[in-house]
Amino acid sequence: MTVFGTLEIPDLVRAASVCASWRSAYTALRSLGKHKQPQTPCLLYCSESSSENVACLYSLVEKRVYRLTLLEPPLHSRFLIGSSLGLLVTVDERSEMHLVNPITGQQIALPSVTTMQHVKPICDDSGAVHKYAYSWHTAKQVICTPKIIAPAALREVFHQKAFLFYDTPTGSYVVVLIHMPFGQLSFARVGDDKWTWLPPHTDYFDCTYKDGLLYAVTLMGEIHTFDLSGPAVTMNIIMGVDDDDLEIQGAYILQAPWGGLLLIWRLKV
Repeated sequence: MTVFGTLEIPDLVRAASVCASWRSAYTALRSLGKHKQPQTPCLLYCSESSSENVACLYSLVEKRVYRLTLLEPPLHSRFLIGSSLGLLVTVDERSEMHLVNPITGQQIALPSVTTMQHVKPICDDSGAVHKYAYSWHTAKQVICTPKIIAPAALREVFHQKAFLFYDTPTGSYVVVLIHMPFGQLSFARVGDDKWTWLPPHTDYFDCTYKDGLLYAVTLMGEIHTFDLSGPAVTMNIIMGVDDDDLEIQGAYILQAPWGGLLLIWRLKV
């Protein structure tokens, strides 16, 4: 069991096929969740030489390419704005977001973009949504009048970066989106019927999730926590900005192997 716990998933599956006792150890390891975590990441890409519904997965461990046939619509037409836990966060041609499992092809639709604070649907005479009204406002001010935009064009100016986390207490996935205008936050759980806006701050750059709290860091390195567990979200500032003179190009927050959190600044040169 100890040795099996150090193996990459492909090697672990191959080991399980050796004999009955190894298969039993493999089954016990997987059921207890004691397999190696995290695994070495793979690189996902689309190739012009492949058909539209085929994606290529390059294994850094095995140094080989796997070709995956995905369900329709083709991945080529999607924007990829995040990946975690073996799932991709994609945006389709109507600027709607989906979780995609590149191995099984399973897709999970997230709440409609029209349920976000900054996007409202515009319907034609038949009642079908054919445009969006994209509002440029924060919790503190309205920057300009809403812009009328085609569904396919919204994803080019609205969606910035998505993060996917597993919330153990609820047994569900949480998707956090950094979006325009000005790097604001919204989140939704799989199964929700709408997105929840997290005002009043802006300029968010990175996020992580730990012990039921969402940690979000701004471009200048200020860290905010959001408790998403209750009916009303609560926010606290746990680290302010000490030096406004720093020329910061990016700020990242990540979980260290010992369980703590690290804040990483990328300075302009």
